[in-house]
Amino acid sequence: MSTVFVQVGQCGNQMGQHFFHQVCRSDEKRSTFLTPDKKLRSVHIDTEKKVLKKVVKQHKKSIRECNVVSGKQGRGCNWAMGYNGPNNLEQTKLPDQVLESLRKEVERCDCYSGTVMMHSIAGGTGAGLGSRLVELIRDEYPLAYILSAVVAPWTSGESPLQHYNSLFSLSWLQRYSDGVLMFSNDEILHRLSGLNVNKRDRETANVTIDDMNKYIAESLAGVMLPVNSLTPKSGVCIGNEPWEMLRSVCPMPAYKFVQIGHTSKSDVTWEALASTHTHKLRRYDTDGNPFSSISTLAVVRGDSSGTFPRSIKSVESKITSAYNCVKWNPFPVDFWISSRNLNSHPGTSSITVCANSSSIVEYTESVFKRAQDMFQAKAYLHWYQRYGCDETTFLESFETLNGVINEYKEAVS
Repeated sequence: MSTVFVQVGQCGNQMGQHFFHQVCRSDEKRSTFLTPDKKLRSVHIDTEKKVLKKVVKQHKKSIRECNVVSGKQGRGCNWAMGYNGPNNLEQTKLPDQVLESLRKEVERCDCYSGTVMMHSIAGGTGAGLGSRLVELIRDEYPLAYILSAVVAPWTSGESPLQHYNSLFSLSWLQRYSDGVLMFSNDEILHRLSGLNVNKRDRETANVTIDDMNKYIAESLAGVMLPVNSLTPKSGVCIGNEPWEMLRSVCPMPAYKFVQIGHTSKSDVTWEALASTHTHKLRRYDTDGNPFSSISTLAVVRGDSSGTFPRSIKSVESKITSAYNCVKWNPFPVDFWISSRNLNSHPGTSSITVCANSSSIVEYTESVFKRAQDMFQAKAYLHWYQRYGCDETTFLESFETLNGVINEYKEAVS
């Protein structure tokens, strides 16, 4: 089964750049991520050429030139401008060019299963154009999966429009994606540095954007690279990991938002690795209420000696306790095992945990409240109305996001 990766905007292309760098170090890259002519199954989109030039330069031999689609005008950190395009006929044709590149890439697949989208939810291109493409791909390939890997902005603020942009993006993802892998800049900084997530700590943490993108890439590779648990006896990987992950952690359409954590160490026991992973996990919201996980998947890599099955009960107990798994799910934690780790260093092992957790409520409630306060004050509305985003779009998005919040609260109550 084949997967096509669609990277949108600066954030999406930088994520993809690090992800494919990680993938190309793997021995399984040919059968899963490359076509027979050794080209990546990917489409790269941005409304400006600067980032795309860097991506193409790094993967010049692996990226098809026809799969690089760029515009001539940015989207001004405005979701409506990204979704509907500027008042420029040439630029409004950008989605059609993307769909044409995607169609050709799908036709190269032996068995097309779905699309993995990579983008941010706060900017104009990633949020707006990303939302438009998710909708168009769902229309064009209604039976194929769509998995969105997205990055949420700093809560301390990147743009005065980020709350509106996040509101629309989350609403569109809930409607059209089958699952959303949500990465938060604040949470990644917390895991990498152990610091709190205020602006002062961001400046002193000594964690670069490249470090954060590398962490995201390792987390995605942790769940998308082949595992022994899903590889048939023939030993030929079928590349079904992203979609089996969806079945495992997003079994119901009301609950689509998944958080991923990744930890890698050398020369440690599986119990110690699980303890290290759960140590930096945020377990409570700002009011002291515990988060709960509806369904959880743990991917263990580096089990070359086959010792993990003897430790599976103790590791499961640690994960179940740390993620506060709901009691109504009889199988709260699923395990995948791979004999190889993401890197080739001997003695290293890693654990990647995907959790469909109620922690998403804290973020979505924050976006909902701040966007609603701005909407009631009629702040910045003219910026969106200028590009065809009317009051109905706002109200429908508020309703969709409020539904997500209520569904998660009911599931863990």
